[in-house]
Amino acid sequence: MTELLGGVAGGLGLFFVGMWLLTENLKKLASRRLRKIAQRWTANRYSALLWGTLAGGVTQSMSALTFIVVSILRSRLVSTEGALAMILGGGIGVTTLVMLVTFDIKLASLYALGIAGAVLVSERLSKYRPVAGSCFGGAMIILGLVLLKEAAAPLAEQPWFRDMVEGSGDSLIFAFLVAALLTFIVQSSGAVSIFGISLAAVGVITIDQAIITIYGSFIGSSAILYVLSAKLTGRSRQAVMYMVIYNLLICAVAVPLLYCEIYLGVPSIKAWILAFDLDLDQQLALVYFTLAVFLLPLMLAGLGISARVLERLWPTSEIDELSRTQFIHDHASVDVETSLVLVDLEQRRVFRMLSQYFDLVRRRKGVEPLRGASRTVLSEIDEFLSDLQTLHPMQGVENRNALVNRQKLLSWLEDALAAKCEALLELADRSSLDEFRTSILEGVDSVFLSLVDAMDANDGMSWHLASRLTGDRSELMRKIRVHYLDLDSPLRKVEMINVLLITNAVEEVFFLLSKIEADFNPFSAEES
Repeated sequence: MTELLGGVAGGLGLFFVGMWLLTENLKKLASRRLRKIAQRWTANRYSALLWGTLAGGVTQSMSALTFIVVSILRSRLVSTEGALAMILGGGIGVTTLVMLVTFDIKLASLYALGIAGAVLVSERLSKYRPVAGSCFGGAMIILGLVLLKEAAAPLAEQPWFRDMVEGSGDSLIFAFLVAALLTFIVQSSGAVSIFGISLAAVGVITIDQAIITIYGSFIGSSAILYVLSAKLTGRSRQAVMYMVIYNLLICAVAVPLLYCEIYLGVPSIKAWILAFDLDLDQQLALVYFTLAVFLLPLMLAGLGISARVLERLWPTSEIDELSRTQFIHDHASVDVETSLVLVDLEQRRVFRMLSQYFDLVRRRKGVEPLRGASRTVLSEIDEFLSDLQTLHPMQGVENRNALVNRQKLLSWLEDALAAKCEALLELADRSSLDEFRTSILEGVDSVFLSLVDAMDANDGMSWHLASRLTGDRSELMRKIRVHYLDLDSPLRKVEMINVLLITNAVEEVFFLLSKIEADFNPFSAEES
């Protein structure tokens, strides 16, 4: 029995590692240039559908694909309707894996593993490692599902397993709920569907139970997306909820049709797939594919209506707008001097965004949504500067390097500021700490505001004031630490840790602010 369960565990293990490898290497390939290509390919709903089908076939995960689409949507590289069409196409691409696994492709996946593995360890071919890593991960996914499929037959021969399955009877509702739960746990509707198809192929469960298992996996997939998107807002939330609603709509149509077919004899999906002269597992895999396409014409025709309904339900938020770059754009990298000016403006906008962290702390709200927007813009600037270096390696070198260095400072400042704000939010409501919280919050905020005012006014007096406010605060923070750690009413351990985190973060923030002030200040050379 241990060996039989080992086949299932090993198959799932290979599947999970393959998914991780595939996702991590696709992130390396998903450069700004690739996203710009995606923008051209998603100009209309049909090309967006094809692009989504390709992306779904590559990622083999609707969760991963949906959040990739969310990332592209945040970057304004695709419209809302284009994003929805990509999601629809992704469903088609993901189903191809289930279809493939029902055929004998184990040998092909082993060859793919060998070739991709050789490229991964080769120094001469290091530039192809992201591609090889993606292929290696994809082959591991296929091999894992093949092992999962092969483990079903010997497992089905075990009396204890058959007794467990038979104990549930022929209940379709039970099979549906189990499939939804397993999909939520495993986070793959494909893996659960493959296992259900394999059990039906060896006669452990009925064809009807196998079909309802596939339907249940769609509900489990929706549950995963719903939970993972809980903190998203605006267009990001719209894209995820579109996938959730689409899966629910599929089941809302397909499940009643199955019941009508079983109890009323009305031919439907089951009769259609059984009409094909294929093995049972291939016929059931065809059900999985059918679910992805049978509502497709209706959904494509109604993309505009869907986008408007989603906008009403989850309106575009301020965070969505902040997460979009305002100055750099697709054609901005044509002229180097103009591009660098636009990067400078975008970096100044990011600094202003960082100053909004303090207001969230005052209102006792988490900074994570705003932090996500700041990091998205910083990432876009990073990729834009990288593209600029690739396109114009010998032009504007010094100015570009200066902006790259400033970019590093802004990224470090964002990390330190977020750490400080999160620790302030976790600080206990205690009278002895109220003054500490207020003085830290208002003191650092006043310095930020002075820098923002100096950027807006851009005169010598404003910059002189800003430069006087920034600088080393290590001695002041040391005195504050000593004072609060030596109170007559001692702080609890958690409170002491937060005081240490906050004061250390403030030291780092002021150090970085002094560097950023000198970088932005056009009068710094005169003052020195």
